[in-house]
Amino acid sequence: MTTAPTPGRLTLRPGTDVVESAPGELQYGTDPRWSVRIDGLSDTEARWLRERARQGARSTAGRGTVAAPSTVAPARQDLIDRALTQAAILVPLDPRAGTTTAPAQGAADVAVLSALRADGAGHTTLTARARRSVAVVGLGRLGVGLAATLATAGIGTLVLEDDGVVQTSDVGLGGYRLRDVGSVRRDAARRVLQDIAPSVMGGPVHRPDVVVLVEHRVADPDRARRLMGEGVAHLSVVVREADVVVGPFVRPGGTACLRCLDLHRTDADASWPLVAQQLRDTQRAEPREVEETALAATGAALAASQVLAAVDGLMPRAATACIEIAVPDTVPRLRETKPHPGCGCTDLGRAICADRAGPT
Repeated sequence: MTTAPTPGRLTLRPGTDVVESAPGELQYGTDPRWSVRIDGLSDTEARWLRERARQGARSTAGRGTVAAPSTVAPARQDLIDRALTQAAILVPLDPRAGTTTAPAQGAADVAVLSALRADGAGHTTLTARARRSVAVVGLGRLGVGLAATLATAGIGTLVLEDDGVVQTSDVGLGGYRLRDVGSVRRDAARRVLQDIAPSVMGGPVHRPDVVVLVEHRVADPDRARRLMGEGVAHLSVVVREADVVVGPFVRPGGTACLRCLDLHRTDADASWPLVAQQLRDTQRAEPREVEETALAATGAALAASQVLAAVDGLMPRAATACIEIAVPDTVPRLRETKPHPGCGCTDLGRAICADRAGPT
């Protein structure tokens, strides 16, 4: 993560710890993905840098200014600041333009989001999330926990779909309370979100950025057929006997779809279509809605992370692998996915590209 020196006001990347790693050497940050050390410092320079870090490390045109006067020569200050800027430790001061729907203006998230951006502008990510919409279909413990996590993370519009009724087994994890038992899940989930992030909108939208389908026993590719046709990204989450499968995250025309997974499974087991159909029929006749605590909590968190990665412009890991979480350890395991040659879903991507290209 690097950036060229930028004129104007700079600041220490939010959430960056500054510690002494050896005499004359300071370490900035602890995450090995971006932590750096700067050595060859005099005692005076090290004290100046630590003091500046405590005061926010704001600087103008690369030169540090702190409340207490510094005896470090200006040329030496400029040299150190250029090194810190090239390492993306000093970043442009975030103007915090725009608004966010996250609680406390995203104060709990902004430092981490800043660490993930080359420009350190975590508030820009929060502002973009406020313009995003996500639909969650299936609002048991996992679904409502997922929705609550997305609301807390600053997603601006959440569309909630589930006509079922809150059961006593839904209470606790995710946000349902005893007073919600007997209420329609969709309505109770809206109340949960209003208590967390009142400015999050819950009305219908023409085309959500992502749809999450929470199902039990087995995924049903037919449920996603309309989403495939409309080119809407969607994430499958399936709760089974003692595990949860998060994925695939389907980008229509670009990544494997649910039918691809069914076809791959059929290649490995000719009995799979018969087994899958029986599971789907059983789910319709005898819905299994109970979701074990650890599985629901872990599944909700992982599903939310995949959605947030997508809306933030990154490639979700679930786009190329299903993430399987099984009790008792709930340690995620990856099962790689790829388009099936007999499906044809990636032809959609080629058709879209051809359409955009226009006549030749």
